[in-house]
Amino acid sequence: MVYLGFYLLPLVMTGSLLIMTFYVSEATREAKKKTTFVFLVWVVVWVIYLNLLPLSGLLDDFGMPPRVPLLIIIPAIAFIFLFVTRSYAQQIVHTTPKTFPVYVQSFRIIVELLIYGAYLQGTFPKAVTFEGTNFDILAGITAPVVAFLYQKNMIPAKSLLVWNITALGVLAVTAYSFISAFYFDGPGPDPWSRRGEFVQMPYLLLAGMLLPFAILYHVVSIRQILANRE
Repeated sequence: MVYLGFYLLPLVMTGSLLIMTFYVSEATREAKKKTTFVFLVWVVVWVIYLNLLPLSGLLDDFGMPPRVPLLIIIPAIAFIFLFVTRSYAQQIVHTTPKTFPVYVQSFRIIVELLIYGAYLQGTFPKAVTFEGTNFDILAGITAPVVAFLYQKNMIPAKSLLVWNITALGVLAVTAYSFISAFYFDGPGPDPWSRRGEFVQMPYLLLAGMLLPFAILYHVVSIRQILANRE
């Protein structure tokens, strides 16, 4: 079930962006079509890339520099910032209700449950779960609460900004916990002696798809808030 979950959740998140583009935003039809086309092309190319990387053997070296951040996380972040600055994507961003990208962040609860399930199976070390140094589940739990309070005009937009920045910080700590566990701790009898599975599909989708989606929705939310303050 955990194995399948790592495949299904990226599909769900891909669908969430398509829903935001076509059904939630009030952008022009042209902007919706352009955004969808660029995004889907990127997803197809990116998934092919993620499948070829393990076959290349580039990720099998757990020495320095850490290959997953260098070859996956940094390129994904670069695309996100490039993507949201396009005029067609900005239409989607600025015509979507501010609560949508925050509500969607509740998917991180499922991510953390998948990570914990992978730990119970012996694939991930305990350190990267919510029983270790991974507190990202708190972002997922608080996301719908913060979105609801804003929707009911009980908190200002500034609170959304503070939450986004805080949740991004938590996400950075989570990413570091993975990098530390898989690259800095060295070999041993720990459960992460199966670290090679971390750089294989479907677990590679954690860094390759799920982390970028979390960052993307934070960027969308922050741009929405700052745009209204200009």
